[in-house]
Amino acid sequence: MNHIVPRQARLEARVKGEFVSILDSLGVSVALCSYRSNLLLLASPHGGRMSFQPCSFEKPMALSAQRGTLALAARTTLVQFAASTALAPGFPLARERFDRLWLPRALHFTGELDLHDLAHSADGLLGLATRFSCLARLDAAASFTPLWQPPFVSALLAEDRCHLNGLALDAGGRPCAVTMLGAADTPEGWRANRVQGGVLMRVPDGRVLLDGLCMPHSPRCVADGMLVLNSGAGEVLHLPPAGGTPRVLARLAGYARGLCVHGDLLFVGLSRLRDRRGAGHAPLPVEQDGAALSCGVAVLDRRTGRVLGEMLLEGDVDEVSDLALLPGAGRHGLVSHTDPIHGDALALPDRGFWAVPAAPAP
Repeated sequence: MNHIVPRQARLEARVKGEFVSILDSLGVSVALCSYRSNLLLLASPHGGRMSFQPCSFEKPMALSAQRGTLALAARTTLVQFAASTALAPGFPLARERFDRLWLPRALHFTGELDLHDLAHSADGLLGLATRFSCLARLDAAASFTPLWQPPFVSALLAEDRCHLNGLALDAGGRPCAVTMLGAADTPEGWRANRVQGGVLMRVPDGRVLLDGLCMPHSPRCVADGMLVLNSGAGEVLHLPPAGGTPRVLARLAGYARGLCVHGDLLFVGLSRLRDRRGAGHAPLPVEQDGAALSCGVAVLDRRTGRVLGEMLLEGDVDEVSDLALLPGAGRHGLVSHTDPIHGDALALPDRGFWAVPAAPAP
């Protein structure tokens, strides 16, 4: 089944397997961002098909959704949205098109931090300030507040020393693990060993849980241990709770980055590797068998690793930098903070009004 997304740039989405029915049964939609394409895409199940809304943001890198709110980290800003079902039907630019409309509620000017893996924690909104090799709290007090650095990093400088990129929270909402592409303490030192330099590290004590990884991302705590994406190998790894040898839960046909856990289901972002600046010129393990790589989202059974469905993107989008699950059935839309129409939206907790311009004087 093919869907043409209404956007000037060419973008085609193809769904396979149970992808639509899984989203429909869970009552959720998928938001994904693609930083090289400056794209945020909302994909919602509706009437047995997928409904899409693309939005443009400058270098959208990370997403985090929690209880009807959505945080998006772009190049120099962090935008927070809240959903309204009351305002959606009367959206002046597309009446009756959306069932749930995400509207900007707060704008935080961070500067260029290369923020990765946002997370709503017990201590507020956290993210990884990758340029500064640190875990940071993000609030109105400052561009960012440094909270923790890997023990081998000797200075807080904008040098992207280890490419700190993935954050796991424990059951209490506290940081418990991070991923990085290399344990280096020199400017962009992680680039020297992309294929085997990746590390999964415990927070806050800095104990190495796994090393020898290929460009890992997106660690997540689950009831029976921890999951981590061994991205350059296209692998989903499962680490038992007491440590020990990880097992490969699944091998996917794409560079794996962005992971959402929903009960016994995993949603994994997949990318092709056409821009080699991050990956390097030497083939990564995921490329070595010559198979074509995919871009999109795969849904897996967390117990078996079996792929249950996929949403594959073609055209002008080659990578997924992060994804989030948005609660609520029906078609999701989003209004950017750069669109003046958001100023006409008056959102209350249980209702909403669209401002009506005053009639001109006679």
